[in-house]
Amino acid sequence: MAATFEPTPPSSSPTSTCQKRKREEFEAQPLTPPLSATDPDGAKHISRAVNVLSTAATALSQVTLLYQSDHNARDGLLQAVDTVTTASEAGGKVIICGVGKSGLVGRKMVATMKSLGIACSFMHAAEALHGDLGDIRRTDVILFISYSGKTAELLALLPHIPTHTPILAITSHKRASDCPLLQSHANVTLLPAPIHELEEVSFGVCAPTTSTTVTIAVGDMLALTVAEALYDREEEGVKEVFRRNHPGGAIGAKARKIEVVADVACDGLATPPGL
Repeated sequence: MAATFEPTPPSSSPTSTCQKRKREEFEAQPLTPPLSATDPDGAKHISRAVNVLSTAATALSQVTLLYQSDHNARDGLLQAVDTVTTASEAGGKVIICGVGKSGLVGRKMVATMKSLGIACSFMHAAEALHGDLGDIRRTDVILFISYSGKTAELLALLPHIPTHTPILAITSHKRASDCPLLQSHANVTLLPAPIHELEEVSFGVCAPTTSTTVTIAVGDMLALTVAEALYDREEEGVKEVFRRNHPGGAIGAKARKIEVVADVACDGLATPPGL
């Protein structure tokens, strides 16, 4: 009878065996734990993060005190509210203009004002010189955003803005007489947005951080104050205007829920007991 041979399984090479052992050892190792406050690197990161928040909080506290106590800041706010309110009631809009990080802050302000029923648009300084100046109407208001108050692109626009157009500016200056953007126009208003400490001193880099936080807050202050001046004396009020302009997302759903609850409550009060 013919002999049968069993196939010999291929032997693993020393190289593949070594690779398999290394892979098993790697897989058996625990994942690197996340940094914690007790870890030296984690403590460093936490300290840095808290410093950023603390610096922003201090800056907001300081600008709050400014608008509470400084007559220039208070007068500027009241004048700005009156200017925007008058323009809105005349069918005009706020045109917000800025470049770089200030331009991004300006776009946020536009969105906030629109949601509160304040007609508003964004105008990029560079595009303005190439035709977008045509967006300006006689009843409009220009709002410049510039921490330095001397942004070259904004200064280049000034000679081309109609003399009858009011100009507002949010800058780091505390007096309009110190702001270059407000020197060559008749109808100007400053909304101060200074910071108590330069970002390069706070964080070692002059990236716009604290300054943009304060600028956003001042823009929100203006938007909400103007909305109150425009709508709180009317029947619908600011809440109704916002609800109508923001039907989407979680905010819209919450507004609709509140409206339904209010309607049910009103129906219940109107229904005589026992019916």
